Amino acid sequence: MPTVARRRRLPPALGPAWAAAWWGLRTNWGTAALLVAMAGLGLAAALLVALLARVAGGSLEPRLLLTAARGAVLDPSWALARSPASLQSDAVRILFQALAGAAGAALLVAGVGVVLVFAARAFERAGEMTLRRAVGAPGRVLALSGLLEGGAIALAAVAGGGLAGFLFATRAAGTWPGRVIAADAWVGLAAFAVIGVVVLAVLAGALLALMFAPRRRLVDAAPRRVSLAVPAVQLGLALVLLTAGGLIGRHAATVGRQDGAAPRGGVLYRGGLAALDPAARSAQYAALLDRLRAGAAFDTVSLTGDGASLGLGTVSVVTTDCGFCPMGGLYVPWHAVPALHQVVSADTFQSLGLQLLAGRGITDADRWNAPRVAVVSRSLAQRHFQNGDAIGRRLLFGDDPRTWHTVVGIVDDAVPSGLGGALLPPFAVYASVLQHPAFAVELMLRPRAGQSARARAPDLRGLANGAEPVTHIGEAGLRSAQIAPVAWFGRLFTVEGWATLLVALLATVVQIQLWVRSLAPELGLRRAVGARAARVVFLVVGRAALVGVAGGLIGAGLGPALWTALGTVVRGLPAWDGGLLVRTAGLLVGITTLGAVLPAWRATRVATATLLGDPVA
Repeated sequence: MPTVARRRRLPPALGPAWAAAWWGLRTNWGTAALLVAMAGLGLAAALLVALLARVAGGSLEPRLLLTAARGAVLDPSWALARSPASLQSDAVRILFQALAGAAGAALLVAGVGVVLVFAARAFERAGEMTLRRAVGAPGRVLALSGLLEGGAIALAAVAGGGLAGFLFATRAAGTWPGRVIAADAWVGLAAFAVIGVVVLAVLAGALLALMFAPRRRLVDAAPRRVSLAVPAVQLGLALVLLTAGGLIGRHAATVGRQDGAAPRGGVLYRGGLAALDPAARSAQYAALLDRLRAGAAFDTVSLTGDGASLGLGTVSVVTTDCGFCPMGGLYVPWHAVPALHQVVSADTFQSLGLQLLAGRGITDADRWNAPRVAVVSRSLAQRHFQNGDAIGRRLLFGDDPRTWHTVVGIVDDAVPSGLGGALLPPFAVYASVLQHPAFAVELMLRPRAGQSARARAPDLRGLANGAEPVTHIGEAGLRSAQIAPVAWFGRLFTVEGWATLLVALLATVVQIQLWVRSLAPELGLRRAVGARAARVVFLVVGRAALVGVAGGLIGAGLGPALWTALGTVVRGLPAWDGGLLVRTAGLLVGITTLGAVLPAWRATRVATATLLGDPVA
């Protein structure tokens, strides 16, 4: 007998489930579109950060590098030191981790919002579900129909949100003021993890909505009172992120205007002589300074270590001969504390705008064979020298733990302008660049007034090591290069904040509509005893406004934790801005109030008997 091909049969529940799912999507297309928008926004916000991240050492790290920061240029004798490049990398990492937290908050708000909207959807379809159960639809068919509906919504959200997140991430990577490391396998896993979270949230919302859907008889009508606590928390999180983006963006704009107004006519040259021994490097640097000053073409000739032009430097331990000083409850003569170490020349303090408070600064006479000297900051003198009198006392510089340096001067505390400056310790110590000739140095040249353009093409022999060319950048460009990363993070925080706000508002509007419906008996009773329509509208709108006010208070309570943490990375960033907070909270209150106007007005257009007998249709 010929073999008859057996046709595979679909599960018997799939046909009715798909019919129910298609009917639900078609008749409730508005709610389905709302769910797609919410899940897609949450996915785009999280995917934006996931595609810019990598996993290193078990922690989330950015794939972002600043080209303005050079690599390891420290002398091997430095112990327990951190270079300017590592400080800036740490600042970028901390800001990125805060941004990842913002993306996680947006994803959480989207997930909760999706579940809330599904719950509202189940409430709207309670009559349909009751009717389907009444005519004998089995539970597995209803569950399968919910999964099919959720799967279709999740597929649309992944398609739209995934594309938007990829485009945003590509745009953000292209505008990053530096270099982006090539993606690895972890980036793909992170992206799939974010997509998986969104899909699970949608499917879980669909199933939970069916499981906890109102089970009532066809003649029952009393709706359950809906709580607005969750929308208030969602609005509070959106307020925190929006305010953080506003603070960072305005700070970057303010610093940019200040730098733009200041005269920046200097040029910074970067080079070094790593191939030579220290004595030879010192001689070459000394010859370079003498040659550039001899022509009287420059008003400032400052040779420093890496990062000094931005107020940065190497962080290491300085040991001070304090005298009779308390430390940790004990009187010890030597204090070992972390401090900013920088090597400078005679013009550096004037170039950086640091005022000499006592003693003298570094001079041209402080050369390789001269006695070792140092200048300390005011805070270091006051805290780690007896009675604040540091002149004449000694200290050990970070890269020379055996040679004592005599303190010859005290300067005012510097205010770093570079990214990562907020991570510096409060103390600073300065030594002569000719006594500590660094591998990598920076030469700041400012021409005298009236000099020709030829003064801007100096003889830089003694600055190039042959392996790497000497690079240069104008002072204005140098400051702009430090502002650009802060502004970049400010824009992304704003994007995350708006995505969170939109998701929270969509969920809040749905919850308010459902809440107004649950108030139908109360509103009907008020109208039955003579309450006018305007009073009913005012009652509903007033309560909805309280949701926005509660969100503002929650944001004001949670916000300082994030704003203060950002202030530890971005120097000068305020931890609190009452005006910005009030304006953003006012936006939340206004939108939540408007979201309640239409449902409240509709409640006044329905007959009192209908309000008392059934939810508003």
